[in-house]
Amino acid sequence: MSIQQFGKKFPILLKTPNPKGAVELIEVIGKGNYGNVYKGRLTATNEMTAVKVVLLKEEELRETLLEMEFLKMCNHRNITKFMGLFLKGFDLWICMELCGGGALDSVYRNLRKSLTEDQICSIMFESIEGLDYIHKIGIIHRDIKAGNLFLTEQGEIKLGDFGVSAKLQHAQGRARTFIGTPYWMAPEVIMCDPESPTSYNASYNSKADIWSIGITAIEIADKNPPLSDIHPMRALTLIPTSDLGLAKPKNWSKLFVEFIAICLTKDPNKRPSAEDLLKHPFLQRAKTLRRDAILADMIQKSKMGKEKSKLGIPVDDDEEFANFDQIVPEETKNTLPPSQLNKQGSEPNVQVKLFI
Repeated sequence: MSIQQFGKKFPILLKTPNPKGAVELIEVIGKGNYGNVYKGRLTATNEMTAVKVVLLKEEELRETLLEMEFLKMCNHRNITKFMGLFLKGFDLWICMELCGGGALDSVYRNLRKSLTEDQICSIMFESIEGLDYIHKIGIIHRDIKAGNLFLTEQGEIKLGDFGVSAKLQHAQGRARTFIGTPYWMAPEVIMCDPESPTSYNASYNSKADIWSIGITAIEIADKNPPLSDIHPMRALTLIPTSDLGLAKPKNWSKLFVEFIAICLTKDPNKRPSAEDLLKHPFLQRAKTLRRDAILADMIQKSKMGKEKSKLGIPVDDDEEFANFDQIVPEETKNTLPPSQLNKQGSEPNVQVKLFI
């Protein structure tokens, strides 16, 4: 398909400028599903940006432009910022806010210890603030998981990857698309599977994201979502009837266990909204915490853990990385973390996309 043919289907491309002189690519920082991701700089403002360069393909283009439209609607500290769109030949350049801390799943996998409740509380509070914002403007994310929560080096949490999100027409609107990543999918979303006998009258709303944030809380506490030891398609059949929770609930506070339980209320009508969830005592604790500082420290320890792994240096579970500077060669320090858009290896990459 020629650029002109693409332009007929997607008129925005005809108005998309060439990046020459507008965007400077500095280095590759990751590989996404559709192409390379670069650290870049917007020359007009001197702002740093993450530049995803993707080859024009119709299916991916629809998803990319949909995500762009959603992000242009958003203006919130916990939502990744859209910074520009450019076209060079058949390559589309999408400029997004650079989240130098990386995706949350990459961060927790590089930590030798489990996350603390203060860290989890900070992550959940910031993430649900972002969810509350998008829900109030009629957007359902539909793919909440640690791999789609990004961190700046200053410890800010950003919701990202809106490629499968939906815009409801009104406050009481419902969606019917069977979509998401299996382990994190809410029961009512699973019921929308065209092969399900209940699919003819099944639907869901923003409460589906609340279920997914509850699963994400388990994921970052246990370093895996529930049922991750079985095939994702099999997990879909078990989620609606299983009692899901932390692997070792006695290791965690009653408030945290209760917080997860109410997120995983099977009846979405009884499940709290994001606004209501922010009032839960577990999240109210977050207001007393220096959240950005807590998460910035977590990011630094994750980077140190990654460097030690690269060097083959064993790390004791109780070690606090105190002697890191003494054992890491100078040339390996300050390396750029993986891109916030690089999710390879974060979990079995099965994403359901069946539109009805």
